[in-house]
Amino acid sequence: MRVTTRSSSGPIGRFFAPIIFSFVGIAMVFISSFMTKQDANARARCTEAVQAEVVSFERSENTGTDSNKPSNAVTPVFEYEYNGQTYQSITGSYSSTYKDKFAVGQKYTVFVDPSDPQEIYSEDIGASDATVFKFLKWGGLVVAVLGVVLFVFSIVKLLVIGGAVGFAVSSYLSKKK
Repeated sequence: MRVTTRSSSGPIGRFFAPIIFSFVGIAMVFISSFMTKQDANARARCTEAVQAEVVSFERSENTGTDSNKPSNAVTPVFEYEYNGQTYQSITGSYSSTYKDKFAVGQKYTVFVDPSDPQEIYSEDIGASDATVFKFLKWGGLVVAVLGVVLFVFSIVKLLVIGGAVGFAVSSYLSKKK
């Protein structure tokens, strides 16, 4: 016995899926652009280079897929002196790879915002964030273009099938007369 299955998405599903793909891709591009701008603003504000020591790691409050397990994402806590005062601060960017990249007790160059010495920027963290931003931007672009291409194919398929059906009906009706 042979069993065949057909897609039950129908014509509406064939149009909405590509549109959703396009919107998701566009959203990814906008999110990456916003995050890149935030990063550039922090870099522009934080202009004073200081030597900072990693004193600990702060774990992200977000949990993983299992709500009972804590997240593996951490950010280094930097301690530094600026204008005779000692500060401890984080960049606000969390990753599970930072424990491999930064070591407690090691010194790194960070940049401090002179108007708000608690705000810092680390080029080491900025470089890894830039990779994520690029992935979001280019991945979003690919998803958006794929959505547009699928939508165009759906329209072409509809027109071809509709045209063939229309031609068959008109031929049938002209033969009947």
